Amino acid sequence: MKLTSYRRKDQVQLLDLIEIGQLDASWLDRVPAALRDRLQALLDDPDG
Repeated sequence: MKLTSYRRKDQVQLLDLIEIGQLDASWLDRVPAALRDRLQALLDDPDG
């Protein structure tokens, strides 16, 4: 859901999950293909 709306507020919440280790590259296969680029961008550059 956070990847769908992708507002800055949602991005920050996803970045928090990345920071604490709850969200990582293993999730790329679990999200729809249309949203993988968004997740990959957050994983590649967590500082935005």
